[in-house]
Amino acid sequence: MKKVLALLVAAACALPVAIGAQTGDNAKMVQMFSAQSRTGWGNLQVIVLNDRTVEALFGTSPAKAAFRTKARMTSVFFVQGTANKEFELKPDVAVVQKGETVAGKVTSMKNFAGGKVAKGEMVQGLVELPKKIDLFEPFKVTVGGDSVDFRLNADDVRDYGNR
Repeated sequence: MKKVLALLVAAACALPVAIGAQTGDNAKMVQMFSAQSRTGWGNLQVIVLNDRTVEALFGTSPAKAAFRTKARMTSVFFVQGTANKEFELKPDVAVVQKGETVAGKVTSMKNFAGGKVAKGEMVQGLVELPKKIDLFEPFKVTVGGDSVDFRLNADDVRDYGNR
């Protein structure tokens, strides 16, 4: 009985640590598969969606399974930013890799359809490419004229990326 009680106490103490580690793992996954840029209008972050980043970003969303499935079939990016001044968003997105330019199909989640975005507002959306890009090779994502460069770590891509 004492052993069972000790085991329950140990499990109860370990649970918050495990939950905290999972939160840290989620942040690390997003960091490994994202690129950021300061733009003329604010901050821009582009995240490559894969099984791990979908879990980190959309863990409680009912659409999580659909995002994960789409990210396995083709290259999908989550784009977000915060405007530090009012600006006109052009939701044109393209990816350049090895000299080839691939236009992305934009799905707005918040203020990503184009038009004026007020100071302090968030911009969020998904960008789907018609084909998979090679995550082992460098590439550039351009959103409305602002670019972020990706040079993903080969070990991270091998271990966590949907290739």
